[in-house]
Amino acid sequence: MEMDLIEQSAGISPQGSATWIAWALKVEEAQVTLQLDVRRIDTRGTETQMLDISRCCDKLQSQINGLVQAVAQFLGEEWDGLIFPADGDSEDDSDNTFFLTSTSPGNAEVATLPLPSYMGMDACRQLGLEGLANQELLLRQGQANDALHEIRLALADKAVLFRTEVRHGRNYTMVSRAWKKVTDTEAVVKRHAAVYQHCHRQMILIGANSDLLAHYQPLDKKDLRVSTAVSDPNARGHRQV
Repeated sequence: MEMDLIEQSAGISPQGSATWIAWALKVEEAQVTLQLDVRRIDTRGTETQMLDISRCCDKLQSQINGLVQAVAQFLGEEWDGLIFPADGDSEDDSDNTFFLTSTSPGNAEVATLPLPSYMGMDACRQLGLEGLANQELLLRQGQANDALHEIRLALADKAVLFRTEVRHGRNYTMVSRAWKKVTDTEAVVKRHAAVYQHCHRQMILIGANSDLLAHYQPLDKKDLRVSTAVSDPNARGHRQV
């Protein structure tokens, strides 16, 4: 009930706010993926790879622009109150606004999105948007669960690849193809791990309590390692009795 009253006072329906927050989380995941691609290619990428990155940036920027416009419609007159200098500088300096409604080409992957977690709980309380913060925290838990699920699936696939294809490759071509599959699977693990780590950081900023953070802990490198023994149903400790 309290959440509903807060959102109504801000001119936002619970259904509407959930929609654009979920949309923003998907855009954020696309940003994380693009950041990984940019770092991987860097300046050593081919012209085709750089062109693909540029197209992805343009597509992502279009999604961000649409998201910002949608949020402005939901917040109505409150929208101006959400734009404030990041460092306390003059409000006339558009380069210091918290929400980047426009970014230079190629920087869409680092544009700040209009989400409560990027504002912090203090700003949300001042603007009466605690309900939005709580709603984002709930959706963040779903995002974290999805990322962890995808990581588990990818690690299981990696274990099976080692057990069935890498170890039993009969020639160079088969082994090379198997290792290509392993590399692709590792990229999937890294992508979802990056999404989870970013989600975990935002959960802290949005006011997640100690009990919740005890459940959603930071990932360690050892958490992304897998033993090929788990893929062998006849291995000791894995045989059904």
